[in-house]
Amino acid sequence: MRRLRRKAKGKLYCGKALSRKRLTLDITLRFAVFALVVLLAVMKFPEAKARVLGWSLFRLDSVTLKGNRYLLDDQLLEIAGIEEGTCGLGSDVGEIHSRLVRHPRIKSASVKRFLWKKIHIAVEERTPVALLDYTQLMEIDEDGVAFEPVHATLIPDLPIITGLSCGKVAPGDRVKGREIERVLALIRKLRSPEVSLYDQISEIHVDRGGALFLVSIHSGTPVLVGTENVTTKKLKALRVALADMQRREVTPVSLDLRFRNQIVVREAKESASDVLSKAGTEAGRVAFF
Repeated sequence: MRRLRRKAKGKLYCGKALSRKRLTLDITLRFAVFALVVLLAVMKFPEAKARVLGWSLFRLDSVTLKGNRYLLDDQLLEIAGIEEGTCGLGSDVGEIHSRLVRHPRIKSASVKRFLWKKIHIAVEERTPVALLDYTQLMEIDEDGVAFEPVHATLIPDLPIITGLSCGKVAPGDRVKGREIERVLALIRKLRSPEVSLYDQISEIHVDRGGALFLVSIHSGTPVLVGTENVTTKKLKALRVALADMQRREVTPVSLDLRFRNQIVVREAKESASDVLSKAGTEAGRVAFF
């Protein structure tokens, strides 16, 4: 005799039972959504907001820094306005970025936040290429942007720009004018791999007539560049001439780059008229290239 099964009252569940793992995840997500709603509601009240943001749960665990070569980590954090125990949830990434790029030494920056526990800061610093002899010595980069005045006991090993007439210059300002543009263009050529003469120059002087002078770091010999833009070819020849004079222990009074395919060398016993008379000839102390 066949046994009959009794049908259960109501609708039967034909699907699979929820696993314990999925059930736990579902409860966790619902709790997280509920907590977020409560948190947003609390944020509307200043006192409650301050207390909530003070919880250790919302403090930054780590701040990673990248790209700073001149600025110390502590200096960069101070510029960004990030202190120990800072609330990550209350940190405005846009404001941190604005503080960073307003600093004279920082050319560009990116700030990323991972949830509220971690912030990553990457910066591109401006590289100082010379010291501007203003009321105080100020570093400037290849774009002419001035940094804060250097400390008297911590003067960096950079060529000094002297004789330049410029108006008021504050940290972060871009020094403008025809003379500074010519000086910066000359520095770029001196730093180029083809010339490699930058490390041998201690001073770049601008006289009242706008002529540029280089001063050798080894012998102190002034090199008259003139008012025209000097070519890479002539600067390469100058490098060879300076190396040759250093090897032979010769210290001339001055060198002159104003003449085509020549470097005129003035010795101590010669007058300026004697040197100029050699230009265009093969006589005397004239280096040809």
